[in-house]
Amino acid sequence: MMSKVVIRAAAVAGAGGTLVAVFGLPWAWYGDRAVRLTEFPGWAWYVGAAVLLNVVTAWTIADPGRRGWLPLVAGGLGVVTIVAAVAVMTTYADVFLGPVVPAVRPSLGPGGPVAVLAGLAGLAAVAGSRYPQFSRSS
Repeated sequence: MMSKVVIRAAAVAGAGGTLVAVFGLPWAWYGDRAVRLTEFPGWAWYVGAAVLLNVVTAWTIADPGRRGWLPLVAGGLGVVTIVAAVAVMTTYADVFLGPVVPAVRPSLGPGGPVAVLAGLAGLAAVAGSRYPQFSRSS
């Protein structure tokens, strides 16, 4: 069981991690060149799923009496968001490697792993909101 403070902190960490992953961190490195999320095929699927996850997570936490479909939707969106982040970040070599063999090998950047951790934080907040522990700090 999680306290309300921890649940909210997990939700904020998830939303903040999503923002940092989308706007601040490179998802791959090509030599010294940072490759942003928008250069990857399928990047919009991840962004759409992550935005929906954070909205539904906030709604789930704001309305803790809702025990029906909303936490299930949030959980499903969390899984979709994590799968989309993994699918996007595993295509980093495809962005560069076509018929030409490059002299510099691309490598994975921190954006993808941060996106996965942000999705996990959102899932933790939703799971914790199902059975909150009430304390004086709530």
